[in-house]
Amino acid sequence: MQLNVSQNLNTSQRQELTMAPQQIQALAILQADVQELEQRVAQEVAINPLLEFVAPGQEVLEADLQAGDSRSPEEITEDLRAQVIEGDESLGEALQEDFSELYLDNYLGDISRRSPDADAEERRKHFFDSAVAETSLQDYLEAQIREVVAGDQQLFALCLEVVGNLDDAGYLHSSAAEMARQLEQPQEEIAKAITLLQSLEPAGLAARDLRECLLLQLERNGEKGSIAWDIVECHLEDLARNRLPQIAKAVDAELDEVKEAQARIQQLSPKPGLALSSATAPVIIPDVYIEKNADGQWTVRLNHEVIPKVAINQQYLDQLNDPALPAADRNFLRDKQQAASQLLWAIDQRQNTLEKIAILLVNFQREFLEQGDSRLRPLVMATLADTLGLHEATISRAIANKYVATPMGVFPIKHFFTTGYSKADSGEELSSRAVRRKIAALIQQEDPHKPLSDQKISQLLQEEGLTVARRTVAKYREEENIPAASLRKQH
Repeated sequence: MQLNVSQNLNTSQRQELTMAPQQIQALAILQADVQELEQRVAQEVAINPLLEFVAPGQEVLEADLQAGDSRSPEEITEDLRAQVIEGDESLGEALQEDFSELYLDNYLGDISRRSPDADAEERRKHFFDSAVAETSLQDYLEAQIREVVAGDQQLFALCLEVVGNLDDAGYLHSSAAEMARQLEQPQEEIAKAITLLQSLEPAGLAARDLRECLLLQLERNGEKGSIAWDIVECHLEDLARNRLPQIAKAVDAELDEVKEAQARIQQLSPKPGLALSSATAPVIIPDVYIEKNADGQWTVRLNHEVIPKVAINQQYLDQLNDPALPAADRNFLRDKQQAASQLLWAIDQRQNTLEKIAILLVNFQREFLEQGDSRLRPLVMATLADTLGLHEATISRAIANKYVATPMGVFPIKHFFTTGYSKADSGEELSSRAVRRKIAALIQQEDPHKPLSDQKISQLLQEEGLTVARRTVAKYREEENIPAASLRKQH
């Protein structure tokens, strides 16, 4: 029997609204930075007696990459793929297609285990001690807005006006209509700016009240339509008064389901802006170290020191084998065992995925690691996704809010991804960032009495085999904070 279009759409919508709890957790852990991961693990340990913190070990995973390796990234990846085995199929089937690929076991057979040398440890401490981002909430949001609006100066300005109306907790107490009157701008443009701001990090910003703040966070985590969503949307006052039975009846759910939703809501931040206030500027902690060892080999080392060390309590596991254990207790322990296993699994796959990405970045961006930004190659997330056989969204989530420490400094992992150009004569590839540096160098060498116009710079680049339009030259020049030729001219 064939389904009509309406039936298919309804089925799709129902599937979209019923994400499995382990899927929600795994996606959140994949995308979390180390501080968020620590908070999530601490919350799980607090509610799961089978989980316990353990003392961190002394060994770290390290993957040595030969500096003289002549294999292409594709050939290296084929070797990786040959050693990849599928994860737990029963859980994998419960996940969306773009995340199921993450449930893989160890993929690199020649990973060695050893402690970092003294120099590496000293560099690690230096990064932890000195790499601090002294950024206010306003500066943090402005940087995100600048990236998202992509040159739309009107929208950029309106977004900054909205940011200026946020309180320290991240709330917006002015309506779009009020701001439109104050700024003499169309209300729909103000609403557009507010919506954009609500899409930034941290989730929950620019809400008008607590309910909207919590709903924004649930929606960001893919929990729209869940029991937690229904409670926040319609029964927040009852929740504050702990009227759980009434809530269960109202949302047509079991009391245990409401309790689980309550625990989930308690994990949300009622004041998201405070996490990024200027008084508590976030510390940049590298998730990955890319270094050269004494033998000249590139090494990829995950920062395991900052990953919470948890294990399953063996004493509770042993009780499952006790025939005298009541059925209710046995079911409870089994549920908690499954939850604990899922958490450990999600953490492990987060690390495995991050390491795979870092290994390929070394092979794609080796010249950058040795010579700096001028040698950064064009690279898009789709390239890594295709190479690793993952969905592009998985790559995006895996690198979100992650940092890598390199000999050239500490960078967001997304720094390695950029569009670019290919020289017509030699086929050499240059990233857009490298072209920006080249434009800046040309301007630095110009005659100050006869500065180069954007059109002239475009012609000079064309002579080097790079086709860069005049408008693009102007855009890159502005991104380098270099004024136009008429303003640079010395009389």
